[in-house]
Amino acid sequence: MFSLTPPQAKSGTFHQLTSLIHWSLIRHKYLLPVFTVVQIFLSIAIIYGLGIMFPELTHEMSIYLSSGAVSLGIIAVGCVLSGQIINTAKNEGVVDYQKSLPVSRVNILLADIIIWGFASLPGIFMSFLASFLRFDLEIHFSIVGIFILALCQVSMILIGFTIAYWFPENMVALFSQIIMIGGLLFSPITYSPERLPEWTSNIYNSFPFVPSSRLIRTLFFERGEISLRDISVIWVWLIFCFILSLQALKKRG
Repeated sequence: MFSLTPPQAKSGTFHQLTSLIHWSLIRHKYLLPVFTVVQIFLSIAIIYGLGIMFPELTHEMSIYLSSGAVSLGIIAVGCVLSGQIINTAKNEGVVDYQKSLPVSRVNILLADIIIWGFASLPGIFMSFLASFLRFDLEIHFSIVGIFILALCQVSMILIGFTIAYWFPENMVALFSQIIMIGGLLFSPITYSPERLPEWTSNIYNSFPFVPSSRLIRTLFFERGEISLRDISVIWVWLIFCFILSLQALKKRG
């Protein structure tokens, strides 16, 4: 049986981090395979299911659906699934137990970020594969693209953590639904922004969801240009939510 005990305080930072990751993997060993299946079905549903709703799919619409599937998969894992699991852990006393451990609070956050970052990879891979099979799109991989994708992942995960750490159980579920419904229906993630009133751009451009989808569309599907503003929005939310999550872990009681 594996456990984290006070002697870990004498270990180095890297050993603490690997121990926390190991512990989290054991806790989630049954959930992670289920989340993988859910992500695969979500990717297929967006690319094949939403595609049925359009009688004639143009090349641009195919790119929006494909990049949107990747983006919504990251949002689903980061903002919804991870937040729900953290919320459950909070109610079961696991978070309080983590707070009592003589380990770095940063390491606790990093361990969970790494776990959920890897948990979202099957959905990302399936979205790219389904895009290629369904629309015969060419996917472009680069070091910059992978870095930005990881940046988007971490930002979404930290948003989910922040919601789970700072809000009560019923509010966490409500925020999760709002994020997914807003992402699917009221944000230009799977469709062109021209379909929404112009004034709404001030709203969805202030959150990291649409900027993330634009960057993914640009870097992996070569549609549009890289926007420094989009990258800045993602960084701001990442740093802001990291600070809030860290404060929640340092908070006693």
